[in-house]
Amino acid sequence: MQEFNGLYSQKREDVLRAIEKARDHGTLEWVRPLMEVFRDLEDEEIRTEIAGLLGALKISDAASVFSDALDDPEFSSIHADVISFLWSCGFQSEDDLISIVQCAIDGDYRCAMEALTWVEELEHVLDEQVLLDVILMLRGHLEEIDGQDIRVPLYQDMLLKLQRHERGQ
Repeated sequence: MQEFNGLYSQKREDVLRAIEKARDHGTLEWVRPLMEVFRDLEDEEIRTEIAGLLGALKISDAASVFSDALDDPEFSSIHADVISFLWSCGFQSEDDLISIVQCAIDGDYRCAMEALTWVEELEHVLDEQVLLDVILMLRGHLEEIDGQDIRVPLYQDMLLKLQRHERGQ
């Protein structure tokens, strides 16, 4: 769509104008292009503007766009941000649980921290198989990694929270 062209402009002013247009009149179709620009640009002011916009969406269908990004290797550099957008918007679907835990395992400390925050906010997990899969995934990962890894306490906290869900079923 032509209305997205400003996002991909080489001119900073055009990008900022497009972000303002997205803020005022944005629809679901804006979410992925905004994430692409967030991922690709190094301009911190623009990234901050986009993060503020994506972290406050009131478009419930945006959750599926964020979820798709968690499974897309093209977005691996911003998985921590995508998880943050999910929980900032209140998108807490157990359908994302496996992807979020996988991102925590594959990602850096910040990604694991964002995943832990998301898991801590998760009210319930109804699908017992999904819950069992992520518990086993975390246990297996904890057995494989060096105990000196700074993410270990985050994984342990995540595992405890998920085990509480298991006992609550």
